[in-house]
Amino acid sequence: MYSKSNSVGSLDTRQMSDASNFRVFDTSVDYSNAEQIYKCVNLTIEKLASTPICVYDPAIDIWVSGYIISKGNFEGDLILELVKILQDNPSLTFLDIGCNVGVYTLAVAKFGRQVTAVDANRKNLEMVATSLVKGNLTEKVKLIWNAISDKEETVGLNHWKGNVGGLQMISGIGPINDSSGYESSKAIVLDNLVPIFRKKSLVIKMDIEKFELKAMLGGKKFFEEVDVRFLLMEWVHHAWTDVGGKIIQFMMEREYIPVMPLQRLVRLQAENRTTWPNDIMWIKNSNKVP
Repeated sequence: MYSKSNSVGSLDTRQMSDASNFRVFDTSVDYSNAEQIYKCVNLTIEKLASTPICVYDPAIDIWVSGYIISKGNFEGDLILELVKILQDNPSLTFLDIGCNVGVYTLAVAKFGRQVTAVDANRKNLEMVATSLVKGNLTEKVKLIWNAISDKEETVGLNHWKGNVGGLQMISGIGPINDSSGYESSKAIVLDNLVPIFRKKSLVIKMDIEKFELKAMLGGKKFFEEVDVRFLLMEWVHHAWTDVGGKIIQFMMEREYIPVMPLQRLVRLQAENRTTWPNDIMWIKNSNKVP
């Protein structure tokens, strides 16, 4: 699969024949002393075993880290639904696109399934790697340090005060370079990941703050050659936009059905997309829905 392998700092940079900018992040490093790590607490989700998760100071990340500190988890109901899908479909692999501090990634890894997690923000991956080390889960997770876009490029990172997970990527910064800092990231396309997932069946969580359509447009080959069964995605940013209509068109052309993520028998109607919930799930039409 890989034509070349080398290390750059704490990165394991593996260059695939069709993805020279694909970057695998080393999960063996404990970044406990990293300045962004406020503390590591237990991720506790009903019916699942707990595992350590490192979080930001709630003063700069009230929505996710603050909620984890006060409640023990974040979006626990959606995570349990994904775990149920995985439990009902033993052949499925989990792909977490926009993993943030790793709530979904860690929960699914602790459940015992293999995970590939992608994020543009190096600070997030340092935190997830530390959580994996503390939870003895490094063998369950592959971390990829890349943004996902419709072309290979360098993207800037626009931070949202009070919400680290609300970080937005800025396209058009320039061509891909070798930057390894915290304020930009290399963007690859989903098609670059085809060699990893070809002949596999996936459930995907995608939360990349308005870049969802770009990710899809860079994944036409991916959706043809990889068996994507379920796709959970954030919808709130797209309900009233032209982008939302284009996402619906892209997915329906590939025979995906939009449903309520916690009520998968309830089909969502495209003409009512402005009333869809904040998170939706796409299910491949040929897939049997419980």
